[in-house]
Amino acid sequence: MDPKEPIPVSLFFTCLADAFSPGVCTATVEVLERFGAAVSVPLSQTCCGQPAFNSGNRKEARAMARKFLLSFPDDGYIVTPSGSCAAMVKHGYPVLFRDEPRTLTRARAVGERIFELSQFLVDVLGVTDPKSDFSGKVTYHDSCHLRRGLGVVSAPRKLLRAIPGVEFVEMEESDRCCGFGGVFSLKYPRISCKMTERKVERILATGASYVTSGDLGCLLSIGGLISRVGYPVKAIHLAEILVGKTGGLSSFAADAASVEPRPPGTVRWAGGR
Repeated sequence: MDPKEPIPVSLFFTCLADAFSPGVCTATVEVLERFGAAVSVPLSQTCCGQPAFNSGNRKEARAMARKFLLSFPDDGYIVTPSGSCAAMVKHGYPVLFRDEPRTLTRARAVGERIFELSQFLVDVLGVTDPKSDFSGKVTYHDSCHLRRGLGVVSAPRKLLRAIPGVEFVEMEESDRCCGFGGVFSLKYPRISCKMTERKVERILATGASYVTSGDLGCLLSIGGLISRVGYPVKAIHLAEILVGKTGGLSSFAADAASVEPRPPGTVRWAGGR
């Protein structure tokens, strides 16, 4: 899609990307501009409030959500490299403000304008060729909120399959939770780690050199295990693949020149438990 007029887009960069992998934000801006977006970054934006919301702290979540709503313009698209945060705004905010009619109206309007990156590229801009020179064998993890919360399944796969240098391979149980789950991983670390181990087993079984997703939280969890154990796979955000970056998340780079499929039951965190 080559629009004559730039499409105004506000970037919601998310806490995790801002704190742990700002390159994801840069890549998101780059790919949006490639397809005709005029990207602005509201500097007053803050956390969407999801951690507080999921912990039952509705008062704090409501305060952050209110600040979020005031940080973005009244019109134009809002795009984020996170299905989880987009789902919070779209589905969580109407719950938070159901007793505040005026704020509820604004929350619903913002919810209609917010999109996860791959969803926006495919469903709004109609991108069929990402124009990426990325090369490698890639598998994809469906984050819970992106797939179940937003119903986004085909968009990221369409983009990956359209990149000439990408050999795309599906993993088994691609839609099973990676174990991160935001505060879930803090409250139930043993269960979380077991879930991550199972996910990494499925990734290794594909023989892929890269695992990608539309949510950084998942990639931090998966990449953390990969990095600690030393498996030759790189966790990389979809936005970075779309701009041709091959290094993976900066904290989890590993040699991905040769990957052998691993049998089930062989993945463990260093030191065991």
